[in-house]
Amino acid sequence: MEDIKDILREVLEDIVPRDWEKEKLKRLSRRIIEELYSLIQEEGLEDLVEDIVQVGSTARDTHLRNDYDIDIFVRFKKGVEREVLKETILKVGRRAIENLGGNSWVEYAEHPYVSGRIGRYEIDIVPCYKIGWNEGIISAVDRTPLHNEFVKRVLKSKPLHNDIRLLKKFLKGIGIYGSDLKTKGFSGYLCELLVIHYGSFINTLKNAQRWKIGEKIVLDEIFEIYGIDRDYKFPEFDHPLVVYDPVDLKRNVAAALSRENFCKFIFYSRQFLENPSREYFYNYHRKVAERLSHRDRGALLTLRIDRDSSIVDDIIYPQMEKLQRSINKLLIENDFQILNCEVYANEEACYLSWEFLVWELPNVKVKVGPPVFNRRTGDFVKKHPRYFIRDCRVCAYVERRYRDVYQLFEDIVSGKLKNRIKHPKYVSPLNGRIYRDIFVDRYMSIVKYQNKGV
Repeated sequence: MEDIKDILREVLEDIVPRDWEKEKLKRLSRRIIEELYSLIQEEGLEDLVEDIVQVGSTARDTHLRNDYDIDIFVRFKKGVEREVLKETILKVGRRAIENLGGNSWVEYAEHPYVSGRIGRYEIDIVPCYKIGWNEGIISAVDRTPLHNEFVKRVLKSKPLHNDIRLLKKFLKGIGIYGSDLKTKGFSGYLCELLVIHYGSFINTLKNAQRWKIGEKIVLDEIFEIYGIDRDYKFPEFDHPLVVYDPVDLKRNVAAALSRENFCKFIFYSRQFLENPSREYFYNYHRKVAERLSHRDRGALLTLRIDRDSSIVDDIIYPQMEKLQRSINKLLIENDFQILNCEVYANEEACYLSWEFLVWELPNVKVKVGPPVFNRRTGDFVKKHPRYFIRDCRVCAYVERRYRDVYQLFEDIVSGKLKNRIKHPKYVSPLNGRIYRDIFVDRYMSIVKYQNKGV
């Protein structure tokens, strides 16, 4: 444990914000909130707004060094119409940032919000409705201020700020920090809840060794807040990890976490505990990717599809994955063995990449027909004269439709196989471009070339 303590001490020296950084961040946050209140009063909009609060890790003092994000939520009264909410936030949000010497612009999620920059600080000014605990949401972000209240309240009596920072840095290091649909990892709020539940960073890693698929976590504070018994029937979720939200017991905070990343956390937690090293906290996932890149390659192929840059990653990535799964089924049907496949997107394009065991197959395959007990075997043998019996089924040697995996992709992009695969709205393979001998890695964003031509 002494080695681990030394490592954690060194990492904390790198990641804990300095006191002067925290003070400057607090000061600017207060100025933004004051400016918003002033503008709301100036516009005569006081009757619409309940209050204005700073949220997020910088508000809770669980952020990492060099995190200059300031999230300000303007909480509206429940009766305010959505259109009025949108108009109000656009009217006062941009002016507040610009009055303080910054630049602003409008971003879009469920409804518009204002983003901006003041010096090194990234600002989001977001509208929501003020709701109570365990109360149904009106807009998607209504719970966020309550998350803030809960974590701040608990951390007053449990000073776990640095343990939370260590967990965030560890997850960043192994490449699974972030609950966006590109990463499918651990959100900052989930990190806070795990450390609060287990009492420290190290205890979180140790307890993860006991996790199984479908692991359920209920914080002790939930029983205190709601006055419920331990035998309370919580909702069921079909997710690898279930962490009930203290703010809304019908919500799983870990819903975005993929099965693979759930397992990665268990595995790398064990690796770190057994062989402690600082490297797990510093781009370890890139080192793993680099190590895996130094090997012989199968046949590589990348499908490039132009992207509308106005469509956000949380829409693009699920659609890329949907398309790739659909193509994979077709590849397997045609006997092309997939060694690896990934998706990656930048502002200009979507890249769907594959690595195959081989790119070309013999012009013969076995077609499995009906059982010999089926009286309609005659139809099969008439259609396929090179028939034989294997394991109580009538089978036949037939010519393969696709010997060449690249030809199969040519038919995909030309539309000849349109009825066989999915065509998501924003990631359609039609008129996509096929690149031989190239694989675009999702994490490294690096184009890799096969060592040998095909």
